[in-house]
Amino acid sequence: MRIDIEKLRPDHIRDIQLQDPQSFLQSALTPEYAAELCAQTGVAWAAVADGRTIACAGLLEMWPGRAQGWALFSPAALGNFVGIHRMAKRVLCDCAWQRVEVMVDANHAAGVRWAERLGFTLEGRMRKYTSDGRDCLIYARVE
Repeated sequence: MRIDIEKLRPDHIRDIQLQDPQSFLQSALTPEYAAELCAQTGVAWAAVADGRTIACAGLLEMWPGRAQGWALFSPAALGNFVGIHRMAKRVLCDCAWQRVEVMVDANHAAGVRWAERLGFTLEGRMRKYTSDGRDCLIYARVE
């Protein structure tokens, strides 16, 4: 399967079918949210396979020197993860921000492992962080 990396567009966000651990976010991916996310300062991309969006990710600038990382994955992305991981690692290594943070659902073991493989360090637990009351872990990568 050939994967193309494209600059993020609102239709990428609207079209992705999320993996089970992220499925609670699906209803929040409205056309308005997608347009707003694409308009933010930062860098964002989509992985597209056979015309289908299988992953979206990016870094949003919170203020100079600090960014927030995010990623959305479909089940198909998990079977093609090496290329997606390499892209994320390259973006992180090349970014201008001295601090990049990610929030990971405390119950999402694969998400925790990926954050750590990308070089993020656990900084703490945010209790009842999600809209349905689940805890998240905050990780940071500081250069």
